[in-house]
Amino acid sequence: MRTLIEGGWVVAFNGKSHEIYEQGSVVFEGDRIVHAGGPYAGPADTRLSARGKLVSPGFINTHVHTTGNAGDYLLLDMAKNDYRTSNYMSFAAPLKGKMTPPPPEAVAALRTFVFLHALRQGTTTIIDVGGQRGDWEGYVRLIDELGVRVYGSPPFRDRNTFSDAQGRLYYDHDASVGTQGLKDAVAFIREYDGAAQGRLRGMLNPSQVETCSEPLLRACKDAARELDVPVHTHAGGNLVEFQRIMDEYRKTPIQFLADIGFLDDRALIGHGVFTTAHAWSHYPFGDDLRVLAERGATVGHCPYKYAKMAMTLCSFQRYLDAGVNLAIGTDTFPMDMVAELRWASILAKVADANYQAGQHRDVFNAATLGGCKFLRRDDLGRLAPGAKADILLINLDHLGAPVYADPIKALIDAGSGRDVDTVIVDGKILVQGGRTTRIDEDEVYARAREVTERFWSNVPTWRWDGAPVDRIIPPAFPIHGAATK
Repeated sequence: MRTLIEGGWVVAFNGKSHEIYEQGSVVFEGDRIVHAGGPYAGPADTRLSARGKLVSPGFINTHVHTTGNAGDYLLLDMAKNDYRTSNYMSFAAPLKGKMTPPPPEAVAALRTFVFLHALRQGTTTIIDVGGQRGDWEGYVRLIDELGVRVYGSPPFRDRNTFSDAQGRLYYDHDASVGTQGLKDAVAFIREYDGAAQGRLRGMLNPSQVETCSEPLLRACKDAARELDVPVHTHAGGNLVEFQRIMDEYRKTPIQFLADIGFLDDRALIGHGVFTTAHAWSHYPFGDDLRVLAERGATVGHCPYKYAKMAMTLCSFQRYLDAGVNLAIGTDTFPMDMVAELRWASILAKVADANYQAGQHRDVFNAATLGGCKFLRRDDLGRLAPGAKADILLINLDHLGAPVYADPIKALIDAGSGRDVDTVIVDGKILVQGGRTTRIDEDEVYARAREVTERFWSNVPTWRWDGAPVDRIIPPAFPIHGAATK
C-alpha cells in the first residue's frame, strides 16, 4: 500500500544534508520511502494531511535504559555530597545483597512504559544501553508487538558497585560474572539479532568503563568484531570514574579505550563529558577530542541529564569543531527528544559564552544523522527514497508556539515532545493524534506507576543509611496525602 503525506514542512535528505520543502510530500510503500521532497503527482492508496506540521525523520535516541530508571528520582540526592558527579550511585550502589531484582511482571511493565514513553515523544530508534536482565523472550516479544526499533543486548560487567554501612562506595570484582555476562550477551545476539521483523538488532553493552576490567573490555570488542555489531559503554560520565581509570591505568578513560582498541567507528560512548576538554577533569595532557575524532567514535550527548546535575559537555561546539561525531540521547525522564535538542543548543551557547554555538542544524543533525554512523545505517535518520519509513509528524501551528519562518528553529526553540502527533516506524503508524495505536496508554502508565512506587518504598531496605525517598529528596513543598475513609 502506498501512503502519501502531504501539505507539511518536509525535512528531505538530498544525499549530503537535510533540506526543507514547504508544502512538501513524503510517500512510502511498505517499510520504505519512495519519495521525499516537493509535490507528488503519482498514485496513492492512503493520504495523511501534514498541514501545519513538520514531517521529520524519526529521532535516534542513543541512551535509553529500559529498566524504567525508577532511580532517576534520586539523582539529586540531598543526603550525600561525595558522589563527585556520579549521582546515579544514589540508586546504583546498594548495600551488598540487599537489593533484589524486580519480578518478571514488574520488568515487563517498566519495559512497556519506557518503549512507549520514548516513542510518543519522537524516538523511532531506541539504543538500549543497559536494560533489566531476564525474560529476554518477553523482551523480544514486546518489541515485536509494539512495533518499535531497538538495538541492545543484556549489559555486563565484572566490577559491581556497592555501598558499605557508612555509605562509602566500593567496587566488588568478580571476573567470572563478567565472563558469563558477555557470554549471555553474545548468545542473545546470536539468537535474536534480526527478530521482530528486523527491528531488533544486536549491540554489546559493557556497562561502564570503570566497572569492566581491561580483559573484559578487550574480549567484548573481539566479540563485537566477530558478530559485526556496534558496542556501547558509559565513559567520561563522572569524576569518580575518571579518577579510577587515571589511578589504574595512568591515562584518561578515552585514551585508555583507544589504547586497547575499543574505540572505532562502531563504538558509542555514553556521555563523554569528562575528558581533557573539561576543566573539572584538571588534566590538560593529551587531547581526548582528537583521539575520539581520529578513531571515528560517536559520543552520545545527554544534555538535560547533566544540566540538572549542574554539568554540561564542554562543549558541544568544541567536539563538533574537533570532528567528533555527536549523537543525542535522553538517559533519564522525560525522554523528550525535542526538548533535548533545545538543551543541547542552549547549553552549548552557555558553555562557550557564544550565542553562535550550538546551531539548530547541528543539534538536529546529531539527533538524526549522527546516531546512524556507529550503527552503519544509511537508511535511518533521513527522509529519502530507499530509506526506512521512520517518520514523525510534529505540530508547529498552535498557540503554544510562535509564528515562525523556519520550522526547524521553531521546533528546537519552542517545541516539545508533546507536539509529536504521528509516529511511523517501518511504515506502520504507531502513534496517531498523539496517542499510541497498539496498546492502552492509561493501563501502561498505571502499571508503571505501581511498580515504580514499589521501588521507592523499598529504598530504605537497601540504602546504607536506611533513608526513605522523601528524606533523600525532600518535596518542593509539604505534601498532604489524600484523605482515606
